[in-house]
Amino acid sequence: MSSVTDTQETGNSDLAHLIVVSNRLPVTLAQNGSEWSFKLSSGGLVSALSGLKREMSFTWVGWPGKDFGENDRQKINELLKENSCSAVYLDDETAELYYNGFANSILWPLFHYHPGEMVFEEAAWDAYQRANQAFAESLVDVVKDGDLVWIQDYHLMLMPLMLRRLLDARGLKSVKIGWFLHTPFPSSELYRILPVRREILEGVLAADLLGFHTYDYARHFVSSCARILGLQTTPNVVETETRMVQVGTFPIGIDPSKFSEALQTTEVQQRLGEFERKFSGSRVIVGVDRLDYIKGVPQKFLAFEHFLSEHPEYVGRVVLVQVAVPSRGDVEEYKQLISSVNELVGRINGRFGTVEYTPIHFLHKSVAMTELVSLYAVADVCLITSTRDGMNLVSYEYVASQQKRHGVLVLSEFAGAAQSLNGSIIINSWNIEEVAAAIYQALSMTAEQREQNFNKLHKYVTKFTAAYWGLSFIDELKRVSQAADELAQLPRLTATVASARFRAAAQRVRLLALDYDGTLSATKTIPEFARPSPLALSTLRKLANQPNTLVYVFSGRVRAHMDAWFGNIDVGLVAEHGLFYRHPQAARARMQGSPTPSADTDADADAALAHVRHKVGDGWYGLVQHTDPQWRQTVLPLFQHYTERTPGSFIEEKEIDITWHYRNTDPEFGLWQANELKMNLERVLAHLPLTIVNGNKTVEVRPARIDKAYALRTIVKDLAGIDIGFTMAVGDGKGDENVFTYLTAEFPADQLVTSTVGRKSTQAMYYLPNVDSVLAILSKLGEAGA
Repeated sequence: MSSVTDTQETGNSDLAHLIVVSNRLPVTLAQNGSEWSFKLSSGGLVSALSGLKREMSFTWVGWPGKDFGENDRQKINELLKENSCSAVYLDDETAELYYNGFANSILWPLFHYHPGEMVFEEAAWDAYQRANQAFAESLVDVVKDGDLVWIQDYHLMLMPLMLRRLLDARGLKSVKIGWFLHTPFPSSELYRILPVRREILEGVLAADLLGFHTYDYARHFVSSCARILGLQTTPNVVETETRMVQVGTFPIGIDPSKFSEALQTTEVQQRLGEFERKFSGSRVIVGVDRLDYIKGVPQKFLAFEHFLSEHPEYVGRVVLVQVAVPSRGDVEEYKQLISSVNELVGRINGRFGTVEYTPIHFLHKSVAMTELVSLYAVADVCLITSTRDGMNLVSYEYVASQQKRHGVLVLSEFAGAAQSLNGSIIINSWNIEEVAAAIYQALSMTAEQREQNFNKLHKYVTKFTAAYWGLSFIDELKRVSQAADELAQLPRLTATVASARFRAAAQRVRLLALDYDGTLSATKTIPEFARPSPLALSTLRKLANQPNTLVYVFSGRVRAHMDAWFGNIDVGLVAEHGLFYRHPQAARARMQGSPTPSADTDADADAALAHVRHKVGDGWYGLVQHTDPQWRQTVLPLFQHYTERTPGSFIEEKEIDITWHYRNTDPEFGLWQANELKMNLERVLAHLPLTIVNGNKTVEVRPARIDKAYALRTIVKDLAGIDIGFTMAVGDGKGDENVFTYLTAEFPADQLVTSTVGRKSTQAMYYLPNVDSVLAILSKLGEAGA
């Protein structure tokens, strides 16, 4: 018996190892006395992964379908292990509540745009969490550093985070996790009604790569992350506190050879001949669906009825053969659906049928492969009217079975396949008249047009197969993993490293340049609310009181705010992103006894800096001496225009620069407006020495060439006569990267610590995950002593 993976074919233990995790194992277990046997199921996912056998070994992890006693578990585990499978055992109550109570009663209807079918119960949510935890725990003893874990579908949306926590606890940092959704993902406006919306999103965002069938589904997911979690996003990246999560589109396919080979078998040829004789003189429309409310079976029948009413010449000359595979017949909503469908079939057959003619052949049962391929092959039209469908592979199967007849595919625009299958007739399945018109168009299409359309469809279906899908996702996961590994090489700054270098320079001057927003304090939506916490103030006070220690706080805030917040602490202040700065008293005392660069007298000072550095009162220096006020009169009307048209946005006027804030706006609309505003600003300000900066949910206009790095360079020039033995800079924004670059070039590496906040691509030497960790490190330095 072949295993799920046939890993012995690889013969290469150095290949990457893949662990596939799905709700159900792709096997059927049978017991004969005390012995257990194993049969491989034939599913789309099994076919999809068949192409990976030559690339890597892999293990399949999943629920075996029911609970077993301890003795049976041991035997089953041995049998599964021989076939590269591993079971996750759930007690019957948990399995029922997790699968039917939450996954299929909450997530399934929500993701398919049927929120009215949702019934949220805490017991089901608890079971969903327990089941996902059980899946995560089952992998911990199996997975090794460097392995790839591919988690499947909406049943396991909490598992990536649960698994990541377990792996981190064991020090396994190089395991790469992918997750793929086989259903649609709803728009953010619909998704947000889910009571546990944040937990579900945070669960999957612990993965490295998230896959969806279509761009629409991926776009909806990214939008939900931006709107609900407030995360920074691009069309293919969601930026969390700890990782850059890649989002990709991977439309699944089928194994077309399975159908083309079946067509050559004697059984199919015989059954196909029987169908051709039975339907001789009639055109055949085929439909194959699970009997589910998302499949649009009632809409299909209503459209067929309308077609026969509008085109009576086809009565007696066309039949609809509908295979409706039973699905969850014990659920009340499905019972009502079955009743409704049966009523429609009876009504339409009664209205148009005769003793010799039955318009609708309704098969409420599963059919064998021979029967299915024969029905596909005999049909002139395949009619798919899903009201919402992740992909719908029936469309692919029909095309793979139509090499002789070149049948016409009529496909709902609400099926994911509609975005891939160019050559089909795309319909709005809710528009009965449109579907009826499409049926007529399909039946009256010329042979030449049918062949042209079929060739397009067949080319796509045979190229983008299930194996292609599996390989594409794993290749992307490997690529993302390499990028993540490079990012993971950035070490986290520890108190040990920072304290050691801080103490080593105890007899020399220690200079700290600390960003404020997003570093010392969480970013606030209103500037006036961004005052420092008591912890931040006490930490800065302890640092400033250390001997030989000069602390500078950098911010985009105005001087008045900086004075009010930090006036009682002896720290240097840098306001408006470098346009103004003030030395701490400790620095001024030292500078009195050392030669200090002067804007007017020091010939060795940097010419550009000397030209602009000037006193503005109360110990503050400005780095811009002359600005034409006319530019503000140009900028303000534009800012006001976009503020009036962007609910939640506001303008912050500072001494010199002007900032437009859109943090409180709709994330997507705010970003769109910000990009348009910047484009208009660039057009009207092109002739002026100004720069337009896209900040963190801001658009800022300020004098060109002046930024944090420029201000820090000026400060270091002022301190030129002072022996600096240790320099530390911490910041979270793009503007801080220039600071890191400058310091790296200016100071020896063993006397320098630079750290970004959040793991990202950076010029810094280290990273710290969040504001709390920054304050913790600085607090340690404040206690480090001289």
